[in-house]
Amino acid sequence: MTFEQYKEKKFEKIISSMVDYMNMENEDGEDFGDCGYTQNEIDECAKILDDYIDELIALDSNSNEDAIMDSVKKVVLALNELNERADYTLIETDQREYLCPFIQDAATNAGLPLTPVDITEEWRMW
Repeated sequence: MTFEQYKEKKFEKIISSMVDYMNMENEDGEDFGDCGYTQNEIDECAKILDDYIDELIALDSNSNEDAIMDSVKKVVLALNELNERADYTLIETDQREYLCPFIQDAATNAGLPLTPVDITEEWRMW
């Protein structure tokens, strides 16, 4: 699977879960209320993830693990900052369950050896 195919397949789940929650309605069909973030934060999250994939694509095929892990650290810290600005509401359990494998699988696709350890945990605050 190419990076583009991977991004298209996995990326949609992350972003759509944020949009779905933002647009959630109660049983009466009324707006559920303020979810704590806006479409702007969702768009920024999409850009952060897009930049992460682009950075991995740009790495030389002989890039070492350190270069890949630098990209992982960068994306996790950017997501931490974004989530903090959204009062820790943008990335919750459902989104984390999509984001961690997205980040890990992309890093593996870039050449990081497969590992059972969560490579985001060291920096992740969500």
